[in-house]
Amino acid sequence: MTDLAPLHDWSGPPATLTLWCPSAASIESAKRAPVSPALPSYEQEQHLRAFRACEQRHEAMARLLVVVWDEPGRCDLRALTRVVTAHVRRHDTYHSWFEERGEAIVRHVLTDPAAIQMEPSTLGEVSAEDWQKHVIATPTPFAWDCFRFGILQRASGFTCFASIDHLHADATVIAFLMTEIRSMYRAVLDGETPRQLGPPGSYLDYCTSQRQRAAMTTLADPEVKEWIAFLHRNNGRMPSFALPLGVPEDRYHAEYVHLDILDDTAMAAFESACHASGARAIGGLLACAALTERELAGRSRYSVVTPTTTRRSPQAFRTTGWCVGVVPIDFDVQERTFPELAITAQRNFDERLRLANVPIELVLELAVGLPTIRSVATGGVMLSYMDVNVPPLSAHIARQWHQGNGRVYINQGMSAQVALWFFRTQCGLSLTAAYPANGTARASMHRYVKALTGACRRAADALIPAYSHVGR
Repeated sequence: MTDLAPLHDWSGPPATLTLWCPSAASIESAKRAPVSPALPSYEQEQHLRAFRACEQRHEAMARLLVVVWDEPGRCDLRALTRVVTAHVRRHDTYHSWFEERGEAIVRHVLTDPAAIQMEPSTLGEVSAEDWQKHVIATPTPFAWDCFRFGILQRASGFTCFASIDHLHADATVIAFLMTEIRSMYRAVLDGETPRQLGPPGSYLDYCTSQRQRAAMTTLADPEVKEWIAFLHRNNGRMPSFALPLGVPEDRYHAEYVHLDILDDTAMAAFESACHASGARAIGGLLACAALTERELAGRSRYSVVTPTTTRRSPQAFRTTGWCVGVVPIDFDVQERTFPELAITAQRNFDERLRLANVPIELVLELAVGLPTIRSVATGGVMLSYMDVNVPPLSAHIARQWHQGNGRVYINQGMSAQVALWFFRTQCGLSLTAAYPANGTARASMHRYVKALTGACRRAADALIPAYSHVGR
């Protein structure tokens, strides 16, 4: 049921590795790409600056999204070459690269996507550890070609994978990358015209629109006022984790824990408990996290940020790119029960969803000089929830994902915060948590995850009998 895991968790027998990289001619074309007036998105700029800061400290950065799935038979390398090339040409985020000019970051854009050609290189048999090294070697975000595609061929079939720097992808890529590549690949094998996938949106247009909105945003805007009030309630910073994480000034690698929290029957019961309270699953999970903090740390107010897509059109949901904002959540816990907290959390989420369209980096730019806001409001704790059975994903994609043994991996980097990723699949609910790799944080996270799991299961237990009929 694993849907998100650290890259070092990948295991498998030796297999023959083939990698697809841009051709030498493509790289030369990219080098000649002119400067574009389109600035990087706020997400991209923050990522590029964070990468450079990590590089200067000689630290690794968790920057790669690695999507993996299995296919039967022997891979037709010529067919997959056509498909991978078409994919990179189709999505315009891949056509950009970035350069530092003083304090500014400028974008270069290839004007002719047809100049891009992906070429396969078969590198022989590799172990799981060797494969991980090749993935980690995916070029950095300041390189144009910070993406790689590949297969691991075995006698029984092959594993497809894509390693894409976060600069060009967010979690929504899971919704369509596997479906797009496998449907086009099978069409080419069958001698058919590749399936019409519908035109993707333009990530360049997204970046331009975001910057235009930012230029018109002021401290007087209600969304900015709400963001600043949220930060003020957290001592001018993002929310802090409820338990000790070690010395805040020290630097640690990220460590991960992954577990399956609820099977499908229990998750169905949990969702019904949420619905009975007037909430959805995200409201229920926020309620369980609030109950966990009350139990472990005695906190009477819960505060967290949760990411959400800022895509709004069908075309946007068909393109890769980084289109994510965060929603600030905080509410009183006191002695409230799960049903009371679930509806409170849900209303909080729904009412503040529009704040995701105002990047936190923009808020901090506008808030410079305000005595109540720290100059750096990063870190803290983040809770993310993704349901692969509902839009922007779908039950059809979820079935393909499950049948293809789909997985997502992230490479290890440094961590000064806690990140919680919940995934809802056909198998139930899983959790992956990242935290600083030290003894204090490790002990805290094990206590936290155990209590959080218990809170989720208690919420589901009340309705489990209704979902335990024979055959489920």
